[in-house]
Amino acid sequence: MANCNDMFQDFKDKISIPKTKREHLKKGKDGIETRIKNYYKNENENQPTFCQQGSYALNTMINPLDEEYDLDDGVYLQHLDDKKDNWPTTEIVHKEILEAVEKHTDQKNEDLKSCIRVVYAGDYHIDLPIYGEYGGRYFLARTGDEQWVENDIRGFNEWSRNKFKDSEQLRSIVKYLKAWNDFKNGEFTGILITVLVGQYHEEFEDRDDESLAKTVQRIIANFKVNRKVLNPVDSKENLIEKWSDSKIGRAIEALENLHEKALEAINEKDKAAASKKWITVFGTRFPEYEEEKEESKVAVIPLVRDTRSPAPPWSQS
Repeated sequence: MANCNDMFQDFKDKISIPKTKREHLKKGKDGIETRIKNYYKNENENQPTFCQQGSYALNTMINPLDEEYDLDDGVYLQHLDDKKDNWPTTEIVHKEILEAVEKHTDQKNEDLKSCIRVVYAGDYHIDLPIYGEYGGRYFLARTGDEQWVENDIRGFNEWSRNKFKDSEQLRSIVKYLKAWNDFKNGEFTGILITVLVGQYHEEFEDRDDESLAKTVQRIIANFKVNRKVLNPVDSKENLIEKWSDSKIGRAIEALENLHEKALEAINEKDKAAASKKWITVFGTRFPEYEEEKEESKVAVIPLVRDTRSPAPPWSQS
């Protein structure tokens, strides 16, 4: 059986964002937060607070193939009335955040149903979901009929961090599945992958390849039996509630194909053949194994022609 764990470590390094890029993204995020705080400067101590969300906050972000990074930074309004019934409509607070970040970049910002999106052309975008707090619970501003919807993203961040604290391999498997989903143009969101791996991860010490195969096998079993994925911090929320039966079927088929290829790679006799199997799963970002050619240990002594004239016979005694 081929052990490709070392190649998975190289692959993880390649898909993980470098420190310089993280600093660049943080600079953009900090600039937006400053703009929003300045917009609410008359609120004094009631200026908004912020909470990083998603893959950036959990250190599961990967380099996307389309080269556009996605950040999430929650805006927590502090100036809302103590009575939730007196809160403004979500359309009003969306309009305020839009005004706060207006012309922050050269691109037109977007007012989406669940957030405001600030776009940095050809580089990344930052989504700004907006929250209010009431009675120790958090509510997301969704425009339209839903308005203020209870949503505990801080609780999800804590759940995720506790999972990663117990297993760094779990974080790696999340990254591998994100890279697979990206390469295959899959339908899995980052939060869905994080939840599935967090719930069904199978630990294999020093064998990320085997851990990935077993984890995917357990995820498939859950899909087939339950056909739902519950939010670990809100059991009333099914993360794939809006998925049709055909979409669930496509997801199961994609996972089964991944699992089949993973087993084929693991069961290969040599790493060169195994790496080719993994490349069909992840694309060319996964390294192709090249066996090192052993240097010859036999010293070769070059033959040197003696150009000196031979000694005449009479010179010999």
